[in-house]
Amino acid sequence: MKIWKLAALSACLTVASAASAWAQDPIAVRIGWLRASLTTIIQPIAEQEGLYAKRGVAARITAVTSGNNATGIESLLRGDYDIYFGAMSELARLNAVALEQGGRPPLVAVAIGTPGATHLVVRNDMPFKDVEDLRGKTLGVSSLGSIHVVMFRHYLASRGLTTERLGLRLLRVAGGDMTPALLTKQIDGFLHSQPTPSIAVLAGAGRIALTPKEMGEVGRSPTSAIMARRDWAARNPEAVRRVVETFRDASALFSTMPRERLIQIAQNATGGDPRELEASLPSIDPRLVDDFQEGAEIYWRTEITAMKTRGEVIEKFSPSDMFDFSYAAKR
Repeated sequence: MKIWKLAALSACLTVASAASAWAQDPIAVRIGWLRASLTTIIQPIAEQEGLYAKRGVAARITAVTSGNNATGIESLLRGDYDIYFGAMSELARLNAVALEQGGRPPLVAVAIGTPGATHLVVRNDMPFKDVEDLRGKTLGVSSLGSIHVVMFRHYLASRGLTTERLGLRLLRVAGGDMTPALLTKQIDGFLHSQPTPSIAVLAGAGRIALTPKEMGEVGRSPTSAIMARRDWAARNPEAVRRVVETFRDASALFSTMPRERLIQIAQNATGGDPRELEASLPSIDPRLVDDFQEGAEIYWRTEITAMKTRGEVIEKFSPSDMFDFSYAAKR
């Protein structure tokens, strides 16, 4: 009996020691985050709810402003960040260029999320019943390589249309300037994610003409990713795994958190107006998708197919050149 008690006590002490080591020796990770809209709110949920620490991650967060996703990806490539969370279209372009030049794609998406983020907003005084009504119009976009542009082009392709065939002019406009640009009629509409569409609606500047749910498969395609340099991820698999689990925890919390707390977190992260943020919440899904492989297949059929059609990535670019979900065990 004494031997059994000593063994049990030894086991308890071992567990306690391991837990103590976990708490005292977290893994330091530098994380870049695209502070574009509510579509990436999972990161501030993780940050403000202390979820990184619970997974043993000492996170140092750097925000990247809307429209500068390419800058964030470049910073990841340079090694300024260990992990970057944002739109993954620039990763595809960069990796495809490396492959075309005979090199190995340097970046990898280890987890994906935020299905269906793109909204089309048009001016209140502009007649709109169908995308055909956009002929000759000017649309504001955060950047010409924006994920929203790529997704909208895919949606148009499903209708047998292109931006060129419609004579659409795409004008770069920062997210915060889209509503004023509508009000002053510098643009006829814009493509963006929430809360920008709700801001325009509440300001009386425009109305939502198309939601993600109305864009077919595009509305189910993931748009954001947890990304890393391949070499860094290979050297630090436990750090990658812990970050992915942290984002999964934040995704689960998003589904159950009181709306008031979500709005508070969003306001702290983006500085948005509570009214606008509340209006946006019903039409966003910022969570990581449940099945990364299935999400990647949808993404390949939508975004990558559109990018290949336009020559933005080479034809031989394949999923293995972009994704590696081995760091995240399926739940």
